Amino acid sequence: MVFEAIIGSFSIGALCAFIVSKIGKKISLIDIPNERSSHTISTPRGGGIGLWIAFIFVGVFFVKEPSAAIILSATGLLGLLGDIFSFSSKVRLTAQFVIAAVAAWLFAGLPDSMLKLAVFLFWIIFITGTANFYNFMDGINGIAGVTGVVGFGLMAFFSYFIAKETDLTLLSIVLSAACLGFLPFNFPKATVFMGDVGSIFLGFVFASFVVKLSKDIGVFLCLIMFLSMFYADSIVTIFYRWKRGEPLMQAHRQHLYQYLSNELGLPHWKVSMLYAVIQLVLGGVSILAYMAGLIYQISLIISFSLLFILCYRYVRSFSPVILKN
Repeated sequence: MVFEAIIGSFSIGALCAFIVSKIGKKISLIDIPNERSSHTISTPRGGGIGLWIAFIFVGVFFVKEPSAAIILSATGLLGLLGDIFSFSSKVRLTAQFVIAAVAAWLFAGLPDSMLKLAVFLFWIIFITGTANFYNFMDGINGIAGVTGVVGFGLMAFFSYFIAKETDLTLLSIVLSAACLGFLPFNFPKATVFMGDVGSIFLGFVFASFVVKLSKDIGVFLCLIMFLSMFYADSIVTIFYRWKRGEPLMQAHRQHLYQYLSNELGLPHWKVSMLYAVIQLVLGGVSILAYMAGLIYQISLIISFSLLFILCYRYVRSFSPVILKN
């Protein structure tokens, strides 16, 4: 079953990416570059629809709780509509919060005390935030796809060997394989972009799996490290933009990965692979820290956070003009 899921999901991810790359411009799935883009050529978007389709198929027909897969798939539909039409940020966020609330209820249950209400509200914010962080990080060729392969691969490992959650293992494998099938059309050169149907969907599902598996704080701290590069880049960038008084809802290209690729001129594939390799190492160390104990997990997170901030400030101190010369 697992082998068939890998082959099938890989094939669906690749086939859908190929189809969208050929007909995307004809059906309004097109990304037109602007001053905040990291690309210069109009390119079809929505190639991540294969990830969504593979997840729905396996989730509905091969897991014990198909209702969960259907609810999580709602964000894929929302993302697809966003790729085709233009939604205001308020409408999009409102819809995401509603779906996140349903997912939190499904995986964590309804709160029956003030403490559980606080946790429930945290889960809603966490799910919505992760979905948008993943979307923010989908700005250069390959970065969302390779991170999907690594992040959901780590999630599958944890679900199978530690949490013993076979359904989540299967669904994580499906998404990792589908991302792998999508990558040849987006990395190192992009003929199609993942789009919101892929990036927002992946972030939403990842966060929902975290909610499902987080029986205690140790599990939560372990799992968030599987996407730590995306969390760190998004949170640190938001903090510095807030500190400068910039409107946070306005589109920009000030993430560290964007500075590396746009201002410093590093090839997209190198930046994407750098993030993926670091993410893989951090994920492995996080599992070891989880097995060692909570103090090791906290030490890992603090050390990584401080190191990332130092690297962020150091890299941003370089002048693009000097480096390009």
